[in-house]
Amino acid sequence: MPAERTTVTIAEFTMDDYPVVHVLWQLGDLWMRPSDGPEATLLKLTRDPGLFLVARDGSGLIVGTVMGGWDGRRAYLYHLSVLPERRRQGIADALMDEIEERFRRLGALKAKTQILMDNDASRAFFRHRGYLREVDCEPWGKELVEGGAPPCR
Repeated sequence: MPAERTTVTIAEFTMDDYPVVHVLWQLGDLWMRPSDGPEATLLKLTRDPGLFLVARDGSGLIVGTVMGGWDGRRAYLYHLSVLPERRRQGIADALMDEIEERFRRLGALKAKTQILMDNDASRAFFRHRGYLREVDCEPWGKELVEGGAPPCR
């Protein structure tokens, strides 16, 4: 049974938030890459202003985050994460509602994300939000920096 929905304030990430958000990512079992360091995070923030969001509870504590990317054609979602003890309170939905609306305002017609193969909870969450597993294409990638991607399975 879901916990009671919590009221959060969605705000744009600033580099002052980085230490807390980095810990949140680790607590969320996200695959940490070189692109998650402070320098690369600042580059991301500069590249896509307004698409890196945090959710704060009533006390101002950061309880969730999502990062968006926009290449002018597609919108991409990265690092949706909620503190484990605050999950199932509507925080991820609040973050997703806001980022998807920001994507629409930019002109995005579609949003995409990648989910690690063993992450059943993420698959269930995104399926619930209307995202579908795409079977007509397969993801391909090349590590440009060692450690830049999870190992292929």
